[in-house]
Amino acid sequence: HNHTMLLPVASLFFAAAAVSSTPTTTNMAPSSIKLTYFDIEGAAEPTRLAFLLAGAEFEDVRIDFPSWQAMKESTPFGQLPVLELGGDGKMIAQSGAMIRYAGSLSEGRSLYPTDKLLEVEEALGVTDDLNRAFSPPLYMGMKPSLYGFEEGSNKSDEGKKRTEILRAAFVKDELPKYLGFYEQLLERSGGDWLVAGDKPTIADCFAVPNLRRFSRGFIDAIPADCMETHPKVIAWLERFCALPEIKGRYQDNGIGGTKKE
Repeated sequence: HNHTMLLPVASLFFAAAAVSSTPTTTNMAPSSIKLTYFDIEGAAEPTRLAFLLAGAEFEDVRIDFPSWQAMKESTPFGQLPVLELGGDGKMIAQSGAMIRYAGSLSEGRSLYPTDKLLEVEEALGVTDDLNRAFSPPLYMGMKPSLYGFEEGSNKSDEGKKRTEILRAAFVKDELPKYLGFYEQLLERSGGDWLVAGDKPTIADCFAVPNLRRFSRGFIDAIPADCMETHPKVIAWLERFCALPEIKGRYQDNGIGGTKKE
């Protein structure tokens, strides 16, 4: 799932998309890779992280809303992000496909290992489920018409209250449940990453930004300390953000960010 742009709001979720083939060898990187999205983390950040960890050079194009309106009709499904390979102008959509492709470029496919495909897909699925659980609390504050409420009513006192109630319930009930699932995966894998091995996989690339957003303090009614109950998850997020390819990327006060107290 990618999104048609509602407003440039950071850290929207994306759902994984299936790919049909899983070759056993590393894919050859094309002559050029161009990833286009808004200037937020959102649905493109997991793929950006995968390209960085794969050591694949890519053009990280970030556009503003007026530019998006001009190019929307030319995209496959009227959505961002889009990926262009080799400079032929053909656009590929669906961020789940992109992150798997990026993983296939890593040396020895370490980011998307064929012999651990089930485990990687299982961990990707946990983040899919987390994002699905957060979707109503997120979009009730952005596009209430999705849930049968009047467009723009999210800005009214009543609308703000609806959003707060949904987000409070998410923080109280759903988020701790999923943090427990991540701890379960980490314990099963031996503690460093979501899937056993000495290197992260695309499952970590997908999960990390989708969890970090809750600690950045920019989502109304989501307290920045809402994950402090699960120190193993925090240690894993910090470990990922300290990787040489990622270190210093997040100039914010979220978990693993350079301004974190």
